Amino acid sequence: MLFDLHNDFPTRFLNADYCLYLPKGNNVVTSVIWTSEFTDDAECMVNNITERLSTAGHMPIAIEDIGLLANAEKFRHFDFSRYLYCSLTWNYNNAFAGGAWDDGRLTELGKAVIRVVEDSGCYIDLAHLNKKSFYDVLDCAKNVLCSHTGFNGHPRSLDEQQIKSLVARNAVIGLCTVRAFTDANSVEQFANVIDRFVQKYGCDCLAFGTDFNGSDDIPNDINDYDKLQNVRDILYRRGYDCRSVNKIFFDNANILYKKER
Repeated sequence: MLFDLHNDFPTRFLNADYCLYLPKGNNVVTSVIWTSEFTDDAECMVNNITERLSTAGHMPIAIEDIGLLANAEKFRHFDFSRYLYCSLTWNYNNAFAGGAWDDGRLTELGKAVIRVVEDSGCYIDLAHLNKKSFYDVLDCAKNVLCSHTGFNGHPRSLDEQQIKSLVARNAVIGLCTVRAFTDANSVEQFANVIDRFVQKYGCDCLAFGTDFNGSDDIPNDINDYDKLQNVRDILYRRGYDCRSVNKIFFDNANILYKKER
């Protein structure tokens, strides 16, 4: 049983039958619409994919980079209530905030979109923000998470102070499987990342945000959901109890998903 906060399959496989990607068993997969890949009529694309996902089956849906809605302040009329979370930008500055590879700050328009998004019950995703924008958003948003990240000093990773800020808010942090953000080249090393986090911060905020289908920089022995279950076995061998492992694999993300906002 696993809850994944971030899987980019709707964007990678635009013309596929989304029913093929419905989770098996008790797994829950968040279907993320990655708008940075769109060049024409992005809002229409987002709406069409959302409709297809909604008819394919019950699953959480999210949007990565809502910058497409800044033009003419389209965000004021957009239905964010259909989504679990939305991120303000991708790796670069837009009209709302500054990305991880850039130096922009949260703008007044960004503050306005946060109010609209949160009023709908949708979470604000802090992934892909640079540190200045991260703290700007944290200062003015109530319902936040970080959907997919690591902890190794990469611009897309969280540093110790950022982690502490999120843990203090009881905000869920999705651990990514991408090597560049974790320095994990194997299932054992990936388990080490989890272990180090838990030893410092506990297991109440950690979840999975794999970034499957959003990157190919993933170790071969953790690049699908069946293989990720091997991480569970390693944690058990290291003395983790069932309750703690279930929190990381499923419960922390599921509580966030089910929470009335």
